[in-house]
Formats: sequence, C-alpha cells, structure tokens
Amino acid sequence: MFFLAYRLKRTGSKPVKSDIESDIECLNACLEVPEKKNVAMIYHPQGVRFVLTAPETESTEQGFSPWKQMVYASVPARFAPRFLYKRHLNAESYPDGTAKVMPLGLRIVEDILREHFPGEDIAVCHPDHLGLFVGPRTRAVGVAAHNPIGVAFSTGVYSNIFGSTAVPINAYESERVYKHPALRKYGPKVIVGGAGAWQIEKTNSFDRRGVDCVVVGRAESVILKLFQKADAGEELPRVVRAPEPRQEQLRVPARRSTYGVVEMTRGCGRQCAFCSPTLETRVSLDQDALIEAVRANVRAGGKCIFPVSEDIFIYGARHPFYIPNADAIVNFYESVARIPGVEYLPLSHATIAPALVNPHLIKELSRILLGKSVLKNPASTHCDQQFLSPLIGIETGSARLAAETMAGKALPFNIRDWQDIVVEGIQILNQNNWFPVCTFIVGLPGETDDDIRQSLDLLHRLRKNKILYVPSIFTPLEDTRMAHGRGLKPRELTQLQWEFILTAWSQSLNFSVVRKRSNLAWKLGMYGFYYSRVRWIHGPQFKYPAFRFAGISEEKIAPHLYLKWNGNGMPDIPPKPPRLIAKHQDRTVEELVRAQSNGGGAFRVLNQPQ
Repeated sequence: MFFLAYRLKRTGSKPVKSDIESDIECLNACLEVPEKKNVAMIYHPQGVRFVLTAPETESTEQGFSPWKQMVYASVPARFAPRFLYKRHLNAESYPDGTAKVMPLGLRIVEDILREHFPGEDIAVCHPDHLGLFVGPRTRAVGVAAHNPIGVAFSTGVYSNIFGSTAVPINAYESERVYKHPALRKYGPKVIVGGAGAWQIEKTNSFDRRGVDCVVVGRAESVILKLFQKADAGEELPRVVRAPEPRQEQLRVPARRSTYGVVEMTRGCGRQCAFCSPTLETRVSLDQDALIEAVRANVRAGGKCIFPVSEDIFIYGARHPFYIPNADAIVNFYESVARIPGVEYLPLSHATIAPALVNPHLIKELSRILLGKSVLKNPASTHCDQQFLSPLIGIETGSARLAAETMAGKALPFNIRDWQDIVVEGIQILNQNNWFPVCTFIVGLPGETDDDIRQSLDLLHRLRKNKILYVPSIFTPLEDTRMAHGRGLKPRELTQLQWEFILTAWSQSLNFSVVRKRSNLAWKLGMYGFYYSRVRWIHGPQFKYPAFRFAGISEEKIAPHLYLKWNGNGMPDIPPKPPRLIAKHQDRTVEELVRAQSNGGGAFRVLNQPQ
C-alpha cells in the first residue's frame, strides 16, 4: 500500500509506462515468435489447426488456493509491474510446449474437438507459447475469458477504487492474449467463451481485441459447429447465445484442469435476481464420472481437487432441493479425499441456511476436509491450525431487500429472519473451523439508506466471528433478472455505503492479517492513500470510512459514522430460531432432513454435540 501511495503521488492521474497500451506496444516490438524446434513431430510445422489458450492468471494454481485468483481481478495492472507476480503464476508446460493445466471450460472444448478431429490438430497452450502453434495453417484460436475487460462484480470496488481507468491484472493479461503477435500475423478466427465473454459484447470490444465470435452461455451444444465453420473459412456470427445444454451433453473431461476443478453440480434453483446460474436446470453430475476425472487429474500430476458448485449443499438433493442430502455429500467428498495423491480439497460456493438445517453435516465434512486444506490461521482449533473457507453469499443485512432479490437463499426458513439465519449459521461454521469468505452487494436496485444501516448492524453482530468479507458494487450481469439494473460508479457511493465497505474490509483485515506489522502497514497505507489520491477520486464521503480502516480512534470518528464499532449503544442481539416457510410449518426440520436421507445414515441426526 505504501508503494501504491508513493507511485500515485508521483504519477497523479497521468498514464504511466505500465499501462496496457504501452505494454502491448512493447510486447509487439520485442516479442519474437519462438522457434518450433522443441515441438513434437506430431504438430504441423505450419501451425496447428485449432489452438486453445487462456490468460495465465486463469490457468495458475498459485498456492493451491483458488481464492488467490481473486487478487488478479482486484489489483490494478498499472500499479503492479508484471515481474512482481509473473513468477507466481506457475504456467507449467510439457516438453512439446502444450499446457499441463488449463481452465475446466477449455478442457471441455478440447474434449469435444478431439471427438471429431485428429489429436495432432488440437493444441492447448499458455499464451507465451502461442508462437509455437499458431501459423498459416491455424484456422481458429479459442480463448477462455473470465474477466477480459475488467467489469466483473469484484472489479467494481477493488480495482476502480483507484480510479475508473484502473484495469485489473486479469483483464490486462487477457489483452496480452488478444494482441499476441502470432494472432496478428496469421489472423486465425478468434472465438471467446467463458463466464466473462459477455463483457466483450457489452463493451463492443470485438475490433479492438481482434475477436471474431463470442459465445455467451454454456458452449457444449454450439462450440463444435463454430470451429467447423472456422475450419471451412466461413464467416462467424459475432455473438452466439448458447442454449442450456441437455444433461446428456454435459462433459466431465479427463485432462488436468486448473486447481483440479471438477463440476459437481450445475444450476442452483434459489432464484436470486442478480445471478445467472440460478436460472439453469439444477443437475448433480454422476459421482463415478467425477471420481474418474479426479483420478485423471492426479495421474497428470495434480495435487489439488476443487469440486465446484453454485451450492455444494444441493449435490444429490432430491425434493425439496434445499434440504441437503447429507449421505450423498459426505460420500462424495470422502471418496475424493481417499484417492491417493489428492493433497488439497477446498470447498466451493455454499449457502448459509443448510448449516442450521444439519449442523452434524458440517461436522462430518470438517472431519474429512480439514486435513486437506492449504489454509491456516491461529484462530483455528485444528491441531495444524487448518481451516475451510467456502464462498457464501450474504449480500445484504436487510430482510426487505433480501425478500425482493434472493428469498430462496433462506430456504427452508423465512427470509424475514435473514439476519438470525446468518448469525446462527456463521456460529455453527466457526465452531467447526469453517471461516467463510462472505460476499455482500452494495447498491442493489432499490437499496435505501435504511437497508445499508441494517447491513452495518449485521456486521456489528458478526464482529466476533471469523469471516473474510468481500463487499462488491452491484453490476448488472447478462441473463439475470437484474440485467437492466443500473450499477453505481464508486464516485456515486454514499458515505453509508463506503462505511459498509471499509468497515467490512477493516474487520477482515483484523481477523486475517495476524502479523501486527503487516496489519499496521495496511492501515497506514490507507491513510497515505487517502491523502495522496483517493480524496479527489471519491470525494469527502470516503474520508471517515477510510479513517476507520486506517485505525483512527473510534472516539474521533464516531460522530461522523453510523456504526459505533466499540459497541456503545449497539447491544449484542442473540439470534432467534428462524421460522420455517409456510409450506413446512406443519413439520420439523428433523422430519425434512429424514426425508432426504438415503436410508438411515448417522447424517440424519441433528444437533449432535459439536
């Protein structure tokens, strides 16, 4: 933070040499296409027919912690020289130049192409090796895109806090791919897909990035035809909106994916208005196929297996889907954990309500997974201080706003009891050494000052818990019910909204940064950062929230802020047992859990001693 404040003071708002355009010019001037002498003879010397690639920030297994990739969507590239992070990307390749690890989506495309074309006509490589495989014979290059422009949820706060021109690292790395000299020289068709592909359409960045076609949505049903069109020299549509694939079209590729990602479920069903996966059909993939994919990852040298889901607790669920099928979930994770070579097994996205529905399930998963976590913190009661950190969407502390935008998150409980669900659920997770990453959304359409105050009240209720907060500014995403909502710019945020964001950051910092010297450096860095730049970017409403983050005495800033963080006038409110929705009011939670059981496992039992 000191480095950032110093550099900002020196450069002001003027572009510096590390801006994307200047770096791309340098890349084009200096980067030579490497000789192909190291490429195995199976690859054609005039180029491989189809080449697949992804930015290095999306194919790294840095620290075997998937959450570290979030940093690349947050830190502005102009303030992070590439040599500082390049060595951590671990973009490993085989002797022939093909990549050892690539994102799951790219592996699915590779799998589909290999069914219809010879293996020597398909190469999957890192961007630095594109010159080995792209040539006059290359017909199409497929690029995976997670955040190609830098307008994802997290970017709204974490990059744009530096100013509207602060492009995050992963968007910078994406542009390096599109501007690669080999692509410019030979002009193959460039097909882009992935979770962030919509950004290119929304910003109309086709020509600037040399992109011919963007696939929005799951590509299984359309990707083969696009590559066949490119192979035949036909014109490609600029945008293809892929229909949701049928269950028989779903793929579990057998080649190594980034972090050993295997997709355990698709879809969600909770119907959050700001989320697109919730609109997809809810599917749990076959366990035998998933286990085979895990074994394939391990055979290829993978140590980490990351079963991804929009909600791990819906795996194997029957009706109602929001009651966890504990037997299926435990059996799946236990089967993966037993496979020799699986050293790390992180948790994916989750919802908070299932922790209240079946606390014993949390205890069982802790027994299986804690020893395979790469994350450590002195606050953990585990013998090696390991903890688990699923990503859980809290989004707001306002029951009114939650009822309007995400009522399904509370099921089987009533969303009107949202704060009590969150507080009690976090307590159960913390007791089992789950220290979750919790997201909040600031600026949801219809949000009022009172809604923000309730979110601040929830932060205060959770202040003694072990949580990492990721507050974001609302971004209207394609294919959601809020696609036409208006996203706020950081300059438009009110002091209350900044107070929430900076208080959440402060609470995260105090919990996660255990070295006092590092913690102090962050706080002093914010103080210097405010006076060197941010007070002119975000205005006076940023001042006192920033001072809270910087550790200024609460007595001095309390008159200017809503939340009295020292507790004066803010009594602790113990959580009340949440009510079941009307549909289940004639039953107990225990009865609902038994209905999901596969027939009598111990996981049916609720509220066993922790």
